[in-house]
Amino acid sequence: MYDFLRGTVANVDATGRLSLDVNGVGYSLRISDHTRRQVPMDGQPVTLFTRLVVREDDLILFGFHDAAERAAFDLLTSVQQVGPALALAVLSHLAIAHLRAVLAARDVAGLKRVKGVGPKTAERIILELADKVDRIPAPVEATASSTPAGLAVEEAQRALVVLGFGAKEAMDALAKVAQPQMAPEGLLRAALAVLRG
Repeated sequence: MYDFLRGTVANVDATGRLSLDVNGVGYSLRISDHTRRQVPMDGQPVTLFTRLVVREDDLILFGFHDAAERAAFDLLTSVQQVGPALALAVLSHLAIAHLRAVLAARDVAGLKRVKGVGPKTAERIILELADKVDRIPAPVEATASSTPAGLAVEEAQRALVVLGFGAKEAMDALAKVAQPQMAPEGLLRAALAVLRG
C-alpha cells in the first residue's frame, strides 16, 4: 500500500516510535535503532521506506532507512514464529552487512546475542534464510560498483569481529585470502575457513 514516505521528523522516542510529518499529516512508524541513528532531527527532509503490517485489531506502519533494511525485515518475518517486533530487534542489533554475514556463515551464536532470540529461533532463522542472503541487497555503500576492494575487506573484518574474532586476527586472515573484486561475503567465507581450519 505504501512504498515510502518523505517528510520531516516531528518526534521520535526511545521505544522506536517515530512521528513523520508529511505535508501536515503525521504518520506513526516503528523503526529500528539503526534507522533512528540515520534520520536527521534538524528538520531536514527524510525518505523512509515502509511496510504496513495488518493485524486483526491494528494497522502498524514500519519505517526503514533504506530498501535493504526493508528487504531484511520482509525476509525475517517470513520465518515461522518471527514477528515484526522480533525482526525489528534483529535489525536494531545487527547492521544489514552484519546480518548478511551472520546468515551466510550460518552463525547461530551471532543471532542468539539478539535480545529475544532463543536457540531454537536462531536455528530456524539460519536454517530458512542462510540460502536466501542474496534477497537482501547489500547496503548502498557496499555495492561492487561503488566500493573499492578495501571497503569490502573492511566490511568482512567488521563481520568477523561481530562473530567474535579479534580485529587483528580477522585482518590477518583476510590478508591471506583477499583478492581483487571479491565480495564481502566471499571474503568472509574464505577468512572463516582460515580461522576455523
